[in-house]
Amino acid sequence: MFKSSADFDTVDVLKQLGKKPVTESAFSQARYKIDWQFFADLCTISSETYQEFATPRWKGYRILAGDGSTLNLPASKQIRGFFGIDSSSKKASLARIFLLYDVNTGFTLQARLGRMSTGESGLLDDCLSKTPARQDDLLVLDRNFGYFHNVNAMVNEGRAFCIRMSTKTTNFAKQVMADERMDFITEWAPSKKEQETSKRNAPIQVRVTKTVLNTGVTELLVSNLESSEFCTAEMVQLYKMRWGVEEGIKNLKPKMKVEQFGCRKPEGIYQEFFAHILAMNMVSLAGMAAAKSIKKTMKKRKLAYKYNWKNAYLSLRSSIVALWY
Repeated sequence: MFKSSADFDTVDVLKQLGKKPVTESAFSQARYKIDWQFFADLCTISSETYQEFATPRWKGYRILAGDGSTLNLPASKQIRGFFGIDSSSKKASLARIFLLYDVNTGFTLQARLGRMSTGESGLLDDCLSKTPARQDDLLVLDRNFGYFHNVNAMVNEGRAFCIRMSTKTTNFAKQVMADERMDFITEWAPSKKEQETSKRNAPIQVRVTKTVLNTGVTELLVSNLESSEFCTAEMVQLYKMRWGVEEGIKNLKPKMKVEQFGCRKPEGIYQEFFAHILAMNMVSLAGMAAAKSIKKTMKKRKLAYKYNWKNAYLSLRSSIVALWY
């Protein structure tokens, strides 16, 4: 997480450790002796700590949201060779990332980074393969995932979900939009093309919920949630909660400045990406640990208190050596 320069930050860290400074070249050579998977494993360990907390629920569910984004990468021959070159540029490279995120705590359960040739759906599948289905989990996704193979997988894995769909992309979407009903149960029979992209292609039963936004645009949601448990208004409220993962990506990119990489090799990109995810999770864990104390302190106040995420991160970053050493 080099926000000044690798040389400057290394000197600062070594000083706190009581060690002699080293050259930037020596540090660069030494860092690549650490497998990037080490940082991913630390994220997994942080998830074990997260499981120990009684995390907030909405209607009894842990609300998880998934979303993807892209990262601008440093220009180097090795990075271009591994990640490829962006189609709109002659030299620039991009990486695709995906977060599976608890919107009520700001904790990232799973994170992935890959080439742009890897689609968001593929990264989602990989994240879910490491996230066992739970009866108290509810997954919310945007319209980039509103396709039969994603919905079908959720149904067959026994996951509760709410996914927005484009109103014009698929035949199914066009059919349900032509239906005058606003909230109903229907059968989704896959087209020939949808059958080719799905491991199982039998028709599935889904709930369709339509709502007209203030802009006049109709929002189309598909889910497997019972109307007796979630009314139409609550479905709309649920989908709005997906915005939490957008905030998580904002924390990662503009606030933490993850794209200010201090490396020129693919291994370094993976190291720094997962180091940032770990830092995000440490801020989240600190927030969860402080929640009980905050609630007690603010008991007599009318307005709810929420800690300043960026200040919490900067405080963590300045004391990271003391926390780990």
